[in-house]
Amino acid sequence: MGSKENILKAALRVFLEKGYDAASINDVVRESKFTKGGLYHHFPNKEHLFIETINFLFEEFERWENEIYSQEMSLKEILQIYFASMSEMINFIKEVAETDKLEESNFYNLMFDAFHRFPEIKEKHNQTHKKNEEAFIRVLIDAQKKKIIQDDIDPRTFAFMVNALVEGTMSYHLINEKIDLKEMGEKLFQNVWNSIKI
Repeated sequence: MGSKENILKAALRVFLEKGYDAASINDVVRESKFTKGGLYHHFPNKEHLFIETINFLFEEFERWENEIYSQEMSLKEILQIYFASMSEMINFIKEVAETDKLEESNFYNLMFDAFHRFPEIKEKHNQTHKKNEEAFIRVLIDAQKKKIIQDDIDPRTFAFMVNALVEGTMSYHLINEKIDLKEMGEKLFQNVWNSIKI
């Protein structure tokens, strides 16, 4: 792992814990154990470091999603992974940031702050999301051609619905932590799959 990636992981831990406003370059220097000069060699200021940190996290998400589609999984397998990801998301972020400490709300606060503060981050996220949605739609169309799922389902609307179910459930979990995301993910998958399969 290069020094730049080490700094980005340290910055991710700091921004997740403190948010953009409260975090400082000195916090990242302490967390990364790099010198301030070493950090400034890669990142000229906090704004640049923040944008690069969020992009780094999104690239890890994108790598994970690309792996799904590169393995030519069936629609059923992809749906299972999507709904299972609800309970695995925070662990994935912990793994990327190399930390055991992470509050779910901190992740959402960081994302909302990033989208509000830096429109270019929001636009990049939207482009990545659109690319993954198109890949999912192609899988849906293929499943219809193979008579695996009903042919009267609109693939684009269905893809939107699945995404809304996953993201909506995760957002709702923020205000009702009693929801077991693993169990709910399994139930949602079964209900969705049973409603579309032939």
